[in-house]
Amino acid sequence: MAPLKRKYRTVYLVTAALMVALIGGYALAATTLTTGPTQSSNVTTSPTSGFSQGTVSSEQLVVLTTAMSGVATAGAQTGTVGLAGTPAALTACTAAPCVAQNFRPVTPATPVVGDWAEQIVLSVTQPTTASGNAAAFDFSVTIVFEPNGVTPSTTAVFQGYLGTGSTTAAGSETVPVFLFMDLGTTTVLTIMTISLVFNTCSTTSTCP
Repeated sequence: MAPLKRKYRTVYLVTAALMVALIGGYALAATTLTTGPTQSSNVTTSPTSGFSQGTVSSEQLVVLTTAMSGVATAGAQTGTVGLAGTPAALTACTAAPCVAQNFRPVTPATPVVGDWAEQIVLSVTQPTTASGNAAAFDFSVTIVFEPNGVTPSTTAVFQGYLGTGSTTAAGSETVPVFLFMDLGTTTVLTIMTISLVFNTCSTTSTCP
């Protein structure tokens, strides 16, 4: 089957780096944890073209709680080829500050309470209803980690689909979006690299 073609495709390639990075005005220092997994990585962005719908605000390791594991799914996969699915639109924010919205990728299907998970926070711009600039985007997250910081490493890949939705406020609003990705282990681990790819969808309800 031929690769799927995307309209208005824009890509962010995000890599973990051992440095302080500026992301959309945010200064992210290296993550340090006194207990649990070690993680000395940052997320930095290298856009090839403008991806105005969202930026990465922060990332950290967390232990999945019942609340985290039960959040809504970020869209549904359609078919088996590439990133293609039905986006889940963000709930409208009527006024700042907007309430954080929580999602988990379409995989794994059932997160396990007590597992270590990667939490990535996005700042998503929600346009006004009148502007008609609502958009949808898909994301793919690849995380390489080592149990107890010892090789061999494990690679976990997560995918999901989100739509900005629209706000009824006078101007656009910024919605914090939390993504929780189950790494499938309770073993102490070290994050080696994190790669994120975002793609703008061709419509607000369909990816690509």
